[in-house]
Amino acid sequence: MHAFRLVTGRLRHDTSGLSSLELALTLPVLLMMVFGLIEFGYNLFARTTVDKAALIGARYAVTGQGFDDGTRHARIVQEARRLTGVLAGSSPQSVTVTIGSIAAGAGDDALIEGDAGLPCDRVQVRVEYRYTPVTPVVGSLLGPEITVQGIERMINEPWVACR
Repeated sequence: MHAFRLVTGRLRHDTSGLSSLELALTLPVLLMMVFGLIEFGYNLFARTTVDKAALIGARYAVTGQGFDDGTRHARIVQEARRLTGVLAGSSPQSVTVTIGSIAAGAGDDALIEGDAGLPCDRVQVRVEYRYTPVTPVVGSLLGPEITVQGIERMINEPWVACR
């Protein structure tokens, strides 16, 4: 019995290996927090970039440039896409720009897709970006693809007389 007390007394005061045990218990939690923070930061960056791209596209759309020669739609898409080049893995397939308009005096549900509208109409530019998660841990939780979008609406300037 005396030998048992000696062994248990030594084990009780022996702290060797304790730091390894603490590391093994806290490292997975710490890594999940770091990966989550990285993914959150990239998602926030992607959202603000897409919002700004939609804003730039809408600001260009309201000027009416390209209305006379029929290149207005392509120019708006080009302006909105210009900013999305900074996004990781952004390819023409991962970024979608859609343009629509709402006639002056019509309700919000009267959106006409693919038309930038006439003077004094409301124009809507929507930029959508699909990306795979940066970290595999978050990707297994959220899915293989994350979509962020930015939508901006503005009223077209009267580059000719309003109807």
